[in-house]
Amino acid sequence: MNAAFSGPPDLPPRRPVTWREALDRLEAHADRAEQMIRGQVPPDEMPWLPPSDLGPIPDEFVPRARHLLERQRQLMSAIPAMLSDNHHQRRVADRVADATIGPAQPVYLDVTA
Repeated sequence: MNAAFSGPPDLPPRRPVTWREALDRLEAHADRAEQMIRGQVPPDEMPWLPPSDLGPIPDEFVPRARHLLERQRQLMSAIPAMLSDNHHQRRVADRVADATIGPAQPVYLDVTA
């Protein structure tokens, strides 16, 4: 886990103090979302908080911010299909469970006959 995310779990996350830190955190969240989509669940991290008092983004960070925006759009477009697939898998699993799990019935087997 990145040191920028660490801290006692009962304290609220602190807001980023620089644009570099804000973009680093946002990129880490995009990385985590991509890992989750691939079925890899990385350790939890602190929630991302948007910067509130950093002023306009410096020109040097605009290309990186645009790239992150595109990654987020791709991630958001992948979510509906993933949710639909999960819903379908849950319905199939429910049907299998309903078909294979029934009320227990007593069975008697006479092995002396």
